[in-house]
Amino acid sequence: MRFAIAFLMLAGLHSQPMRDPAQLVGAIRAKLRPMTQRLANYACIETIDRNYYRNQDEPASCKAATATKLQSTDRIRLEVTVSQGSELHSWPGATRFDTRSLDEIVTGGGPISAGAFATYLLDVFDNSGVTFHFTGESPAALEFSFHVPIEASHYHVKVGTAWHATEYDGEFWVDPQSLELQRLSIRTEALPEATSMCETATALEYHRVHIGDGDILLPSRGTLHIWMRNGRQDTNAIAFSDCREYQAESQLRFDAEGDGAATARLPVRSPLATTIGLPIVLALESAVDTDSAAAGDPISAKVVKPVSRAGYANPVIPAGATVRGRITRVEHHLLPTPFFLVSISFNRLELTGISSPFAARLDRDDELAKQLGANVAPRGRGLESWDVGNFVFVTGKKRYVMPAGYESQWFTLATPPR
Repeated sequence: MRFAIAFLMLAGLHSQPMRDPAQLVGAIRAKLRPMTQRLANYACIETIDRNYYRNQDEPASCKAATATKLQSTDRIRLEVTVSQGSELHSWPGATRFDTRSLDEIVTGGGPISAGAFATYLLDVFDNSGVTFHFTGESPAALEFSFHVPIEASHYHVKVGTAWHATEYDGEFWVDPQSLELQRLSIRTEALPEATSMCETATALEYHRVHIGDGDILLPSRGTLHIWMRNGRQDTNAIAFSDCREYQAESQLRFDAEGDGAATARLPVRSPLATTIGLPIVLALESAVDTDSAAAGDPISAKVVKPVSRAGYANPVIPAGATVRGRITRVEHHLLPTPFFLVSISFNRLELTGISSPFAARLDRDDELAKQLGANVAPRGRGLESWDVGNFVFVTGKKRYVMPAGYESQWFTLATPPR
């Protein structure tokens, strides 16, 4: 009796018509197309935790390039959307997206990659040059592999100052019933030697998010692995959060000036009549916790004491004024000496309802950072081009908190008007 029932069930399964792989791919692409076309209506916060692994000895070849020792970590936070098939980024809270490439915005060392939010999807599923293969079926997912030849690829790697397309392969998994995309993985191999990279691998997970009046398929998290020719391995853990509809009143920024920080919309006046080198004591308005803080986060501080110029009775900047800017670096170095590096830049001062350009620098820990092996030199046109204060905390702890009210003495850099 049991045997007969089992046999009938098995016979019933085999009597079902096999699904045609080409039709499945067509149905999946048709299901994704309305989603990808709507991605330009949305923006998300993208947080990137970067881990840097090292080997003691440089490997003889890429096949031997396996790093095992975690040397340092850092964190970056951005806002991301897509326009005309390309991803656009800004710092969190900015009023405008920046049209420069991501490596021009996030400057100075460390791996950074665009594509996880939208353009990988577009390049794989809206690309007629991609070939697909059905590789397996389970109760949980249908699995496919794909290949993107170099002539159809929009995946670019940087060699010096030039970008070069590369071919890549990958897999994706969809729900057997709904054909909803669950996961996507991408691999590049045999990258040009000039890139200093052996290969890269990206994995992304997707979920439906209800925003406004509808649902949209968006990435929830992902990873990027990069294997370097010198034995180094860099890993990015990517998380998307706080997704929203991209409002029409938002703007694109086509220049490289300023940071576009979305602080209160205050009237703007010319720089304050300060001189270079005036001491200014600032107290943080909120804590900076290395477990959660990231480069790009807005930050503010209060002026603790009046700032005066010699020979003038009235202070240039009264106590209680607010300065605003962003965190520019949050790093945790483990080898050889464990320490945290937090860098902060301020560029606006708010006083009596008026916002003014502001510049100051803090050099207290720069020499210590260099002794410990952290390069604190200015890095270019991104956040690091602002006037910076570097804070170094030598500790074996896994976390460090600069509490609200933390005081530090800076020095003004603004020049007096003529």
